[in-house]
Amino acid sequence: MIYHDTIWGKPTKDVDKLFRGLSFEIMQAGLAFQTVLKFESGMDEAFHGFSIDYLTTLTETDVEKFCSNPRIIRNHAKIRAIIHNARVIQENPRALIDNTWGPINYMPLDHLLDEPRAASEFHEFTQQFVNPLKQMGLKRIGPVTVYSYLQAVGVVNDHLLQCDFR
Repeated sequence: MIYHDTIWGKPTKDVDKLFRGLSFEIMQAGLAFQTVLKFESGMDEAFHGFSIDYLTTLTETDVEKFCSNPRIIRNHAKIRAIIHNARVIQENPRALIDNTWGPINYMPLDHLLDEPRAASEFHEFTQQFVNPLKQMGLKRIGPVTVYSYLQAVGVVNDHLLQCDFR
């Protein structure tokens, strides 16, 4: 509830917060989000708050060290993707902002939901974000991960109408 009430769905155009949100959604893929939240503080510590500058300096040896850390999600492919994505974003940080917010003219989109809907229902909508993010060179960017990212960083407001934190 703390994550829902204070972070999830809050619009941000800050590249560091966007990168952190995307990284968490990459880590979440295939897992319950409660699992990701359980490891949140460990991942923030290990990845220096998902610092793009820090992550770009890491090597394969660092990936192996991370994968022995019981305080984080220890998935080699996901960790490598986050490091790779940090390098891509460092080259052109504005591209992450533009490819996240540009398709909806930099204004949050409110779906006005009265009941939860599956991310798969928004597959066609999500493609306008997935394709440019992939063209940037980002890895582990699929429609469900990207839609979850868009929700997390406030691009789409999927808080239910009856939610106190709309």
